[in-house]
Amino acid sequence: MLRALASIYIEGQGVSRRDVFKVFRICAHSSAASDEQTVLSSTGAKTTKTKRSSHATFNKGEGESSQPPQPPRPPPPRPPRAWSALAALTALTASLGGVYWYRKMSEDAEEKNTTITSDEKKAEETVEIAIPASGEALPAHVQYLLVGGGTASFAAMRAIRSARPDAQVLIVAAETALPYMRPPLSKELWREPDLAARATSPDALTFRQWNGRRRSVTYEPNAFYTPAERLREGGAGAGVARGWRATRLDPARHSAELAAPGGATHTVTYDKCLIATGVRARRVAGLRAAAAAGRSLALRGVRDVARLAAALDDPAVRSVAVVGGGFLASELAVALADRLREDGKRVIQVFRESAPLAGVLPRYLADDVAVRLTAAGVELLPDAEVTDSSVRDGRVTVQLSSGERLEADLVVECVGSEPEAELARDSGLELHPELGGVLVNAELQARSDVFAAGDVACFYDEALGRRRVEHHDHAVVSGRLAGENMAALAPPRHYQHQSMFWSDLGPRLGYEAIGIVDARLPTVGVFSADAVGDEAAETRAVAEVGASEAALEAAPEAAREAAAGGGAPRRYERGVVFYVRERRVVGVLLWNLFNRMHVARQVLSQGEFDDLFEVAKLFSPHEED
Repeated sequence: MLRALASIYIEGQGVSRRDVFKVFRICAHSSAASDEQTVLSSTGAKTTKTKRSSHATFNKGEGESSQPPQPPRPPPPRPPRAWSALAALTALTASLGGVYWYRKMSEDAEEKNTTITSDEKKAEETVEIAIPASGEALPAHVQYLLVGGGTASFAAMRAIRSARPDAQVLIVAAETALPYMRPPLSKELWREPDLAARATSPDALTFRQWNGRRRSVTYEPNAFYTPAERLREGGAGAGVARGWRATRLDPARHSAELAAPGGATHTVTYDKCLIATGVRARRVAGLRAAAAAGRSLALRGVRDVARLAAALDDPAVRSVAVVGGGFLASELAVALADRLREDGKRVIQVFRESAPLAGVLPRYLADDVAVRLTAAGVELLPDAEVTDSSVRDGRVTVQLSSGERLEADLVVECVGSEPEAELARDSGLELHPELGGVLVNAELQARSDVFAAGDVACFYDEALGRRRVEHHDHAVVSGRLAGENMAALAPPRHYQHQSMFWSDLGPRLGYEAIGIVDARLPTVGVFSADAVGDEAAETRAVAEVGASEAALEAAPEAAREAAAGGGAPRRYERGVVFYVRERRVVGVLLWNLFNRMHVARQVLSQGEFDDLFEVAKLFSPHEED
């Protein structure tokens, strides 16, 4: 039997009508900047103010889809042929031998991943050596130069090699790790044992996916890439200069200056170049003293994971403060709380907003996230901004804007990022003064034969205007399009993809979003009746087809009381939220709803609708996945 859609949370207006689903509705004024909430009911409008309480303890006075590019699938097996018995026996023997060899190599690789040695524990303290160590091993000229070793560069390389298999491609990666995916760094990796040791060898690092299967953090193994020496000799393929940086481009001469740790330099010329340098972690000015003492860390790359994991393994570390209220901070706080729970260590999330993710979610969902994080073991300290810090006897004292102090053994900074645009600036390319990043046209071109993709590219979106996006899906698709336009087998195509992103906050909450997701925008949320309940009692208000009128009226009354602040906190299990700007839907959030992103893309493409409640039915929020 179909279950009704329970509630509409809408900013600025209310809707009052019933349809064949016999729905009941609640209209609540949702704003990240205001504590006032307007509840519309049959007795009129009622405005209330809600108060928030701190969930963390502190001392007073003295003491922040699309899947990543996948390797091509193997061809289907060939049909059997009438071979001779000897040929069949030979093929069978070879196949069995191949299977044994593959399983043996896999077991050896897994054993290497889980074995800890003292040398591995010390590896993070050593200086990384570029590969190759000398510029003499690098080619003097390549057809395609890709600056950056992340997802966008890898996707561009795959597109170029697919279009032109005989092309020479050189990826210049500042990290010594092979190109790898970043989403697991704040989620799945923290469920891995012996992470401190294993993360020091990122090329062999694996993790367990949601489906139980293991996969490597790197997109492809080292054997996939062409040695730089072969490229220098004129061979085709894609190579990686690991630990090298491009310090300057000369677009007129089609040349790039490269540098490596230790003073090695090299000049390479190119036919076409891609800038995909990504972003770096933004640091908190008030935590400089703690960072200088090594007690405040950032999380951006796999080496940061190794450092953080090693610090957490220290028995003296009993409390960890995660600074930030965005996606990365919330994901990491949940992951660390789960990892450290058995050891009795505390995880405290400190953020200046009133609730986690309050900058992107409507207020009622941000409140729901706060309840979920607290249940997961995270102590929340909202409305708190770090102003200063000090370290004494290995313990960090964090000064807050309220005048209070928080003590922790370790601090992790997750307060956003900023584009790595120094190469573009020093090369005379134009940067966006507000959004940051390299200005490119809709074809992702910055200058003649110079392109930009991924987090560092500030591109023109036909539907939403000038944007710079920091999502994995955007890195994949923009990198692929840049590679296709660079290969130039067909007329250049403009970028019109609406990138999506996803997040998981524990085992019971996952969400996906697309477009502009900003809590400052008016929102309309529609949730399934059986998926909205009383957090304390774990009840569900359900209105079913054929239910009595008394039941239909009682359910919204209970929901109104909770929305007005008179009941227990609400838990939202399944629903869709529309973000609206000037009557146009510019963003869609799917709350515990999956495999519906294609519908969200169609909604964004059309933009304007007379009744968003009818649009919400397209997402079937009453159906559990």
